[in-house]
Amino acid sequence: MQLTAVIVFYQTELQTAATLQSLARSSGPATQKLLAQTHFVLYDNSPQPHITKGLDWLPDFEYYHDSRNLGIATAYNFGLKEARKNKSQFLWLLDQDTSLTADFISKLWQRVIQSSTEQAIVPQIKAAGVLMSPRDIRSPFKVVPVAAGQQRHVLAINSAALIQVDFLNQLGGFSLDFQLDFLDNWLFYQLEQQQGSVQVLPSVLQHELSVMNTQQIKMPRYRSIITAEWRYYHNYQKISEWHYRGHLVLRFASQLLLKRDLTKASYLLRFILGYKPKSSS
Repeated sequence: MQLTAVIVFYQTELQTAATLQSLARSSGPATQKLLAQTHFVLYDNSPQPHITKGLDWLPDFEYYHDSRNLGIATAYNFGLKEARKNKSQFLWLLDQDTSLTADFISKLWQRVIQSSTEQAIVPQIKAAGVLMSPRDIRSPFKVVPVAAGQQRHVLAINSAALIQVDFLNQLGGFSLDFQLDFLDNWLFYQLEQQQGSVQVLPSVLQHELSVMNTQQIKMPRYRSIITAEWRYYHNYQKISEWHYRGHLVLRFASQLLLKRDLTKASYLLRFILGYKPKSSS
């Protein structure tokens, strides 16, 4: 198999997921060729398993249920293990909320059959009408878009990205320091450290990003996001402490004055005053 794809699910019926529905609708020669050359790993983090009925249009897939709900790093590492078995060139990272298009699949397949040497192939991603990915990794806390073509200094979100299996093997797989949040930052930071290249496709996909609206994020997840962000900017892409705290002050003001969320504002204040979360290990 030229590709191994891992799709991560959580509390959703598989056949109703936007990713699979949009893939099924994307009929055409490129889609059929891609499906024929892709092993799909359906990794379900839900408390209870779901049925795979109605997915017989996928030529080759396996379903794996993991009620521990450890996030996406564990699921991606499972997919990477399958990619090694399949001797796939790329691991295709997907989740349940990305709407794929025929144009994207066609351009993606063209890159795959050209035996591309890039460490990653990514689409452009919009959320709520705003272009969120890819962007320049050298500009923390800012969305500085990156143009289509072969690029360096790229930060992209995981959704719909193809990552070279050889590159992932060099890393030893996905870091369990970032089971869910900031795993994409960690991944593309590692690529930046190795001066790797990314092929940015001109295709634009729509994706639901929960972090776009923090008012809808429950506190356990919000704590996870802020803690992962602190760990990333202090242990990996290191920036000055004043730069980081300045960003937190702006976020604190937004939570307190605009969103009037005292709980989230109080949590941010702890980090502004120097709180250091415990190691993830």
